[in-house]
This record gives sequence, structure tokens and C-alpha cells, in this order.
Amino acid sequence: MISDTSRDDVLGSVVDSDAHIYEPHDLWDRWLDPRYRARAPKVLLDDQGRIRWNLDGRITAALPLFTVEDESGVRKPFVPRPGMGDPREHVADMDREGIRHAVVYPGLGLLFQSIEDGELAAALCRAYNDWLREHCAAAPGRLFGAAAVPLQDPAAAVVEVRRVATMPEMRAVFVRPNPAAGRLLHDPALDPFWAAAAEARLPVAIHEGTTRSSPTVADDRYDEFFFLHMLSHPFEQQLACLNLIAGGVLDRHPDLRVVFLESGSAWAVHWLARMDEHFEHWGYTLPALRRRPSDVFRAQCFVSTDPEEDAVAATVEFVGEDCVVWASDYPHPDAIFPGAPQATLANARLSTAAKRKILVDNGRRLYGLAEGS
Repeated sequence: MISDTSRDDVLGSVVDSDAHIYEPHDLWDRWLDPRYRARAPKVLLDDQGRIRWNLDGRITAALPLFTVEDESGVRKPFVPRPGMGDPREHVADMDREGIRHAVVYPGLGLLFQSIEDGELAAALCRAYNDWLREHCAAAPGRLFGAAAVPLQDPAAAVVEVRRVATMPEMRAVFVRPNPAAGRLLHDPALDPFWAAAAEARLPVAIHEGTTRSSPTVADDRYDEFFFLHMLSHPFEQQLACLNLIAGGVLDRHPDLRVVFLESGSAWAVHWLARMDEHFEHWGYTLPALRRRPSDVFRAQCFVSTDPEEDAVAATVEFVGEDCVVWASDYPHPDAIFPGAPQATLANARLSTAAKRKILVDNGRRLYGLAEGS
């Protein structure tokens, strides 16, 4: 049972920390530098109807065509809601759900870090970010963007961070947890990027995607999408968390804020407990790590919970209610609609105060959204 007090205090003010859009078909024609248009990412369907990507001439491994079950139990091809491409339709769906603000993440844009040519990746990021700014500006004060950055070229990534920091529609930058140009997230070559994000007061969102385009945990073991999706999101986030904390990135940049998205939150309990244990027994082998890992996380990190994640109560208990933000994953085939905020409000293991922080306050703090805006 959801208390009326809990509903009234939250619905209408919810911050969706990870919603999704789908880029328009004319994105590259309108926004990409003409020199690069022929090399822009393209979606392909193979002879079995599976999705592959053409990334500057490199054809990726296959993904299934996604389906959903209708009311009669028949599986049909997934058709995104109109709000995935139309900002006004997205806001209409937010109003139905009691969501005040949404920060949107890409579809196609999750492939940019897989591009091998840093110059091309930088051009794609600029084009995407310019389009995204226009997309969010169509719903002022309701939709905000997470900008793409070309980690393949750290100097270009710094330039893009500083450019999007001047855009009020942009409230974060996002990167994949996977290696970019052979570098892990704690590679010293990326330090200028982390410093630029911290200086710009833009949080960095770590967002995985099961695209089969980047080096990914278990991609060398499994071909089944169920296995790949099950493993890639939380395992890559755990590796990114390890890199940023044990690799010293967060210690070197104390003003940097990071959020781990779309993998549930409960992995953080096990992972931080294990890191703390290693810090206690093996920390002397890693002198660059000066603080207990869970303390670093609590000071500088957030993790998103899904609407149906009952185990978020364990995250709140161990990590803390100030570190958890709420994300709908709208309008992906495995997302709840309608009723996503209500699913979290119905979690009997969470206190009313924790629900308010998760659904509203922490997202505002993470993305710099003013109360009442």
C-alpha cells in the first residue's frame, strides 16, 4: 500500500535520471560535418532479421530484434513510444507518471565510443550534442541532456566538455564503462577529461549498452543476448567503479561527481564491501588509494535504481540513501510504463524519507536542478 502522504510529496516532482531518446533519421544530414556523413554509423539487418551496426566500415556482431508481449500473450516487434523521438510526447508521458524532470540518454549515441577514429568520434559527438540541445530546448525546464564525449581523443573530449558546459540544456556528460581506444577509465591520459568535467561541474554518467560494438565482459564467451545483457551492464559498471576508485581518479579529482546508470543498484553493496575488504588487507599494494572505497563512493558517486528493484533497500542500508537516484529507462522494452514511479513508491522496504530522496532530491542534487523549477 502506498501512503497518500508519500504520493503527494513525490508525484509531480520526480526526477528521471536516465530516460532515453532515439535519434532522428536526418540527424547526420542536419548536424554532422559533411566531411564525415558517409562514415556515420548505420543500422543493418542481416538475412535473419537481426541488428548489426556498420561503424565506419566495421560490421558488429548480431543482436536480436526486440519484441514485447501484448495483452493476449503474443510476442510482437517492439515499437517505441512516440515520446522516444518527440519531446512533447515525452513530456506528456512524464505528466502521466508524475515526473517533473528527465535527463535523456541516447540510443545510437551509445555506439560513439566504439568508433576507432577519434576525429570521426569527435565529429559525431558534436553533431549529436547540437541536436540534443535542440531536442531538449523544445521542452524547456522538463528535458535535459547528457552530452557525448570522444574518449578516444582526450584532448577533443576536453574541448567538448567545455563547449557543452555553456549549454543550460546539458546537465551531464556520459561515457561507456568499456575501454576506449584501448584505455581504461583510470588511464592517466584521460586525466584532463576528468579534470575538465570536475571544473565544469558536470557529473559524468557511466552508461553501458549491450551493443556488441565495444570490448565487453563475457562477449567472448556467449552469443545469447540474455547472457550478454545479464552480464554486460552490472559487470562493466563494477569494473568502471573499480577503475575510478582504486585507480585513483576520484581521489585526484575530489570535485568530480559520477553516476552509474541502468544496472540496478544492488551490485554496489557487494562490490563496495569487497573493495573495502581488499583495502583493509591489500591496500598497501596500492598506495595511490588513500580512502576506504565505500567512503569515496559515498562522497562522490551515485547509482541508479530501477522502478522494480526491491533490493534497493539493501543499497540504501549499506551505501546510504543519499547516493541512490531513480531512473525509468523509458521507453525501452524492459521498462515499466505506465506506473514506474508508483512501483518504487510501493516498495515496503523503503521509508517515506528514502523514497523522497531517491525519486526527487538526489536527482536534483546530481544534475543541478533547482527546487520548484
